[in-house]
Amino acid sequence: VPTSAVTGEGVQDILLLLCQIAQRKLWKQIMWCANLQCTVLEVKQIDGLGTTVDVLVVNGYLREGDRAVFCTLDGPIVTEIRGLLTPPPSREMRVKADYIHHKEVKGALGVKLIGNNLEKVMAGTPVMIVNEDDEEEDIKQEVMSDLTKIQEKLSVDKKGVMVQASTLGALEALLQFLREETQPPIPVSSVGIGAITKRDVTQISIMNEKGCSEFATILAFDVNVEKEAREHANEMSVRIFTADIIYHLFDQFTRFMEELAERRREEAAAVAVFPSICRILPQHIFNQKDPIIVGVEVVEGILKVGTPLCIPALGGLHVGKVTSIESNGREQETARKGSSVAVKIMNESNPNLMYGRQFDSTNSLYSTLSRESIDALKANFKDKLENEDWRLVVKLKKVFNII
Repeated sequence: VPTSAVTGEGVQDILLLLCQIAQRKLWKQIMWCANLQCTVLEVKQIDGLGTTVDVLVVNGYLREGDRAVFCTLDGPIVTEIRGLLTPPPSREMRVKADYIHHKEVKGALGVKLIGNNLEKVMAGTPVMIVNEDDEEEDIKQEVMSDLTKIQEKLSVDKKGVMVQASTLGALEALLQFLREETQPPIPVSSVGIGAITKRDVTQISIMNEKGCSEFATILAFDVNVEKEAREHANEMSVRIFTADIIYHLFDQFTRFMEELAERRREEAAAVAVFPSICRILPQHIFNQKDPIIVGVEVVEGILKVGTPLCIPALGGLHVGKVTSIESNGREQETARKGSSVAVKIMNESNPNLMYGRQFDSTNSLYSTLSRESIDALKANFKDKLENEDWRLVVKLKKVFNII
């Protein structure tokens, strides 16, 4: 069926075709029956009515005064239906207008339910009625069956972001995406359904106190953010990312994590020391005294600008800090294993140190590691080091007696 998303042409034809196919091929499945089949679409706050639940009655009847059972994350709730409302003819439920009150409705129909304690009802879950002959506990278990099936998927971590979605199905899809299709997986510490409230912001702000500020974040998929919650989030240093497409939500959070990691790398650069062992090339000694300029071969690890060098064989003699690295007339920030480069070494604490007097080419130069520098490497530069570089870290820990 030819269609146009710009002009809308062909949409009516598609709807007609779907109706015709359903009536011809699926007529048994779409036949109306008296058994109630009802699903929660949305939970809303309406002025003058309080918390209401929009439901779709596919089959069966709903009556005012019925005892309805709803599904929430805290367990099933039973409440009496105090009102059944529908919008005027040719109006959508989302359009504000005077509602029509009903004593009884028959499927298929969209209806707004009024009752008590409906705030935590989950969109996408079934609604069931407790009749005189029914066991209430059995009905509760049946209503909670969908949630029970995916309870394992809704399990959360001790540290992680908060995930909020519009329906149970959307929440399940988002959790699966974050845990199975993202690299690395994004941990989730809390989940919820419906609009984001001030209470949600307060709950996830605990991550700041736990020292995981990056997880003081709410990923909101296809839900609204209350104005009060947005203001409270600014006060509590909580970020709220919203999107109607899962991939956009992931992109926003990934971009934030990359920026945060870069800031942390910059802050840790002064502490983190990359492991390296260098051999001095005796035929390439350009300046023997501060600044010492010599040619070296990187035997192991990664030599970076800013790396403090020492000679463990001479009692840990501090040679100085690498201030520049040059190869073929071009300056560079790093030199990896196998590279031969010229390095400038400055020693502010001992400017009288001289090549050929206190040390010479028979002494290898080692990166000066400490417990703090290793911790900084693990926390911020783990992906920058290869396995052999980490093996060198272990080797240097023994050289410097680091526990």
